Amino acid sequence: MKVKRLKMQAFRGIGDLTLEFDETSPTVLIGINGVGKSSILDCLAILLSRFTSSIEHSTPSGRLFREEDITNGRKETHNEIIISLNAEEATWSLTKVRKGRSKDTSSNLSAITKVAENIKKDLYTSDKLNIPVLVYYSTNRAVLDIPLKIRTKHLFEQLDIYENALTGAGSEFRLFFEWFRKQEDLENELRLEDNSGYRDKQLESVRQAISSLIPSFSNLRVRRSPLRMTVQKQGEELIVNQLSDGEKCLLAMVGDLARRLAIANPSLPNSLYGSGIVLIDEIELHLHPKWQRDIIPALTKTFPHCQFIVTTHSPQVISDVKPTEIYILESTDMGVIAKHPESSYGRDSNYILENVMDAPSRREDIKESLLELFRLIDAGNVEDARKLRQYLAAKIGANEPEFVKADVLIRRKEILNK
Repeated sequence: MKVKRLKMQAFRGIGDLTLEFDETSPTVLIGINGVGKSSILDCLAILLSRFTSSIEHSTPSGRLFREEDITNGRKETHNEIIISLNAEEATWSLTKVRKGRSKDTSSNLSAITKVAENIKKDLYTSDKLNIPVLVYYSTNRAVLDIPLKIRTKHLFEQLDIYENALTGAGSEFRLFFEWFRKQEDLENELRLEDNSGYRDKQLESVRQAISSLIPSFSNLRVRRSPLRMTVQKQGEELIVNQLSDGEKCLLAMVGDLARRLAIANPSLPNSLYGSGIVLIDEIELHLHPKWQRDIIPALTKTFPHCQFIVTTHSPQVISDVKPTEIYILESTDMGVIAKHPESSYGRDSNYILENVMDAPSRREDIKESLLELFRLIDAGNVEDARKLRQYLAAKIGANEPEFVKADVLIRRKEILNK
């Protein structure tokens, strides 16, 4: 299952915008704060929730647009999505109108009903049916603590993968811990009975996903006395709570996604090859720049049949994505528009900042001082150039690459003057 197109009308700060999505590549949304990146993910999550709820429940439900989602000055918001599922397309739309106003357009959810009924019929007749995962990781996914007490036990049936999946509430680490502990208890029981090296297939896929995204991690497990979840980090066993926020955040998200895929795909030899749509707001959250650069390639490699639609403010993330996979959102007099950058893949961070993100790569005063340094050299004012170079070196450090170029030019001017 993949998103092909999203058409938004009068949704929050976005007046009229249509986005086309590549089914085989990630999509990265960039732009200044407030331009509408998170709104696009929210709109997708709301529309997709109508699909998951139609499968979960016998009566139509799911998230709805609210009156405050309607653009100021407009009477209604109407949003439409086109998805592909098993080589077929399905289109549905949802409208919200202000109180006391009449609708110009109506919601159309008939396609969802048809698709959902077919899936529920197949689930009733087969316990080996694979279903797509749909999940939204908002900026609220940060893991502050790892809960160990299980207050409410879950059965972890196949359709439970859609529980809170599109609310953006977080990575559901409580559910991940409960599920992991349950599966590990079963794994240990079977290993003792058979006196063999039995490994639970679902747990193995989760372990594989975590080691793929975080190569320094291995042997994720639950210790019983005292109760805690531990992981081997570069050969040292650590309690998960001892990890950094970035490590915990990534571990929770990857673990949650791998768990959902494992439950959703009972007939796949490797559940990480299951399909799905994954929405991630600020994908670089809490990550070191090196991890930021690797995160999208690592996710697409580990979960090759999932479609990732993400937002970011990180030039490191952008430099590892092709221009056709990036939408720059820009607010204009005609409303919010989306365009692809001319170049991004393999570019350094300074280029991305200045030419893709329209942000200065340096402080403006330092940038102007460096320009003045080269103007002085071009004018043959070597003495003042040396003084300015010395002043800048004291201010920003002697290892500035621009100084190498300046020194060569100054020396050349001195030779010519002689």
